[in-house]
Amino acid sequence: MEENKNLAMQVSPLRSMNMEKRKKVIAFFKELGFEFNISRFDDRLIAQKVVCLLELRGINLGYPCSIYVRGPYSPDLTDDLFEFTNEFENLKTDSRLSTAEKDTAGELGRIFGLKPIPLEVGATYGYYALRQNCDPLEALRQVKRLKPFYSEAQIALGISKAKEFLFRPTPGDLEDLKKETGIWQRASLKSLEH
Repeated sequence: MEENKNLAMQVSPLRSMNMEKRKKVIAFFKELGFEFNISRFDDRLIAQKVVCLLELRGINLGYPCSIYVRGPYSPDLTDDLFEFTNEFENLKTDSRLSTAEKDTAGELGRIFGLKPIPLEVGATYGYYALRQNCDPLEALRQVKRLKPFYSEAQIALGISKAKEFLFRPTPGDLEDLKKETGIWQRASLKSLEH
């Protein structure tokens, strides 16, 4: 009897942690205005890619992703989406996002617009670039290999959005860009003077 009580006490923190990660994901869905419906394939795909992109951005939601045919995928997230469908579909959560998390959600929503194809392509590119440490050209090759059913334009759009969301310029990058564009700005001003 005492053994069972000890086991229950050991399992409880794990159950609590699983609940917290689910509640945090629901808080992100709520912030994004994502009205999840378990019966729609696109909604399940969007859920997977949103969580993967947030994880790639550095927000640990507790749903590690691996690569599958439709891009990064978390079996644990799928299990929770089906087991706790009511919570996900009704956006039931008491979890609150920090200001930084709200800003990140807003940025993700603005950049991707919760569109399945850009999210799928973008998450796939980000996975190869960041998790597999592929250089940009190799990450592009992997996306094209995995997604031959998408057009060049769809792939280019998804990758562009991934770069905008996932790769933040450093102060050094911004300074280099300022120097580079400064030359062109000065040349442009001189041409206007003549």
